[in-house]
Amino acid sequence: MLTAMIVDDEELSVKRLTRLLLESGEFSVCHSFLNPSEAYEFAKANRIDVAFLDISMPAIDGMTLSGKLRELDDSIQLVFATGYGDYAVQAFDINALDYLLKPVTTERLNKTLSRIDKTPRSAPALRVQLLNELKIYNRDGQETPIKLRSPKTEELFAFLLCKRSVSREEIVETLWTDMETDKALKNLNSTLYYIRQAVGADKIGSIMHTGKTEIRLEENGIDCDLYVFERLLKQIRSGPEQADKLLEQAETLYTGELLKGKAFEWAVPIRRGLEQQYIEQLEAAYRRRLATDRPLDSLHNLSMILKLDPLREDIHHEVIRLHIELGNRNEALRQYRTLEKLLQQELGTKPDSRMREYVRKMTR
Repeated sequence: MLTAMIVDDEELSVKRLTRLLLESGEFSVCHSFLNPSEAYEFAKANRIDVAFLDISMPAIDGMTLSGKLRELDDSIQLVFATGYGDYAVQAFDINALDYLLKPVTTERLNKTLSRIDKTPRSAPALRVQLLNELKIYNRDGQETPIKLRSPKTEELFAFLLCKRSVSREEIVETLWTDMETDKALKNLNSTLYYIRQAVGADKIGSIMHTGKTEIRLEENGIDCDLYVFERLLKQIRSGPEQADKLLEQAETLYTGELLKGKAFEWAVPIRRGLEQQYIEQLEAAYRRRLATDRPLDSLHNLSMILKLDPLREDIHHEVIRLHIELGNRNEALRQYRTLEKLLQQELGTKPDSRMREYVRKMTR
């Protein structure tokens, strides 16, 4: 069955079209949005078969949104559902599947549904894990691990996956720093050949475009945990009403730091930046849940932060304070002892004197 997305700033229109689409039996789910920006962010991280778009909307109109969706995935089928007939020619100029006038009737919608391409869409040919260990799988009916020829081949592919689009000049300056330019470029070409050989020329050819000056990877052609994780973080920032649910998905994906165990110098700032963005959202979730009287959920967010940055003394303090407020004095004392041991081992210091006194008073 198909997946639909409905984008319309009129709530009644959204509810009506959602009901009609689900009753048709063609769609397993209909994702509805009143805000076009939220819809766009959702489409970045989720597969959409058919998008039903209103045209007259604030901030981003339906025509603009359709172009942005096609940039993400040109296989998305577009249907405009609007109260205005003035844009029909423009809609068909961009190869829209249909143009519906509101109020949409069952009979008219059925004509649209008869035009929809119901051919199942193929999944990306590659699955790549960049969070925690680097792992590459070939989807050939089953997931077969791909072994790259050498550490340099592995590093180049990881570099391209993280950068998506990068100049040849930047590649050789980053990965072959001690080599003359001409020789470095030859090494780049031979290493690209080894990637094609390992992955399969037909598969990699559809997602890796090698120009004279630039190499680019098609993000939609790869099922990559990093890409999904980054999209989730963007969605969380742009749609706080769904933040908790999206953060749970992000937590499931983040099984370890980017390219863990790989001594790639270029990856260090990317790794730190990604981790900091994640921590910022965990801190925001902690404050949000605390404000809505969900201390246990807040403790979960704080514990996730400490897994990433165990020397955050301020976070340890919050965990201790929450445990004391909840009456878990033994847990508060255990957390304080953990902090005390960490600071002594890593920095040769002790917890803040005010915290020491606070714990002493509250746990005696």
